[in-house]
Amino acid sequence: MAHTYATVAEANDYITSGGATKFATESAAIVALKLAILESVSRRIDSVCHRSAFGSGFGPRIGTNKYDGDGSNSLLLRDDLLSTSAFTVASVTGGTGVSPVVDTDYFLATPDGYTGPPYRTIILHGQGSPTYFGLGYRTVVVTGTWGYGNVTIPSTTTVASGLASGTTATTFTTSATPTISPGHTLKVESEQVYLYALSSTTATIVRGANGSTAATHANSSAIAVYQYDARVHDVCLRLFMRRWKARDAGADGTSGGLDIPAQTTTEGEDLIIRRGLSDLLLLGQY
Repeated sequence: MAHTYATVAEANDYITSGGATKFATESAAIVALKLAILESVSRRIDSVCHRSAFGSGFGPRIGTNKYDGDGSNSLLLRDDLLSTSAFTVASVTGGTGVSPVVDTDYFLATPDGYTGPPYRTIILHGQGSPTYFGLGYRTVVVTGTWGYGNVTIPSTTTVASGLASGTTATTFTTSATPTISPGHTLKVESEQVYLYALSSTTATIVRGANGSTAATHANSSAIAVYQYDARVHDVCLRLFMRRWKARDAGADGTSGGLDIPAQTTTEGEDLIIRRGLSDLLLLGQY
């Protein structure tokens, strides 16, 4: 389950002041519908921004990317690299890879130099080994944490019970009065979990999200909440508003209806994304 860049509670507040409270008792079906829209516009943002050829977005993904070698000393990752846990280079397809060491054998670079993370390029600088990426298919293997950012904030909500006995449970009980909302990706110790439903203090989740490993977690374990670039968060909510309004007022979204007042703007979704996230687009560097 990929990251969703805004939550149902935030979308409700975007619709109307105090919306998270006003709509707190809405049906599970409506919550699920709103979450589906938020998930959809999050993937639309990823698609238009072209930051990753491997499915990474603006939150962290743990995984392995494999690349073809072209005999040069520079590898365009076509992804946002936050950190590496393993990196091997083979001279030919199927060959035994060697493991270069950062700085000693290679540098991680951004389009602007060495100012990351996130990084976009690996440079074999020639002062170590190897000095070039071997020719062949899938000769380069990079394992690490990918994505534009990896930011969490502590939550006052904790795991009350339900995750201590195994790694397959898909519900847990939160502490009283949870402050989390469907759409949040949560970090419990080293595991990412995706929250897609919350009824009172019962949370329903996807385990081991974004390539993380499901694990047991003791009662009273702390919860952190992933945060995304403010520009991405804002555009996600703008697109949600447009689609939710269209649900009531027609596909062009120019007429008001139910919760949404009339508006005259006719900006398309791609234009909203390109204007709001112009410096995050990587067209031509995909």
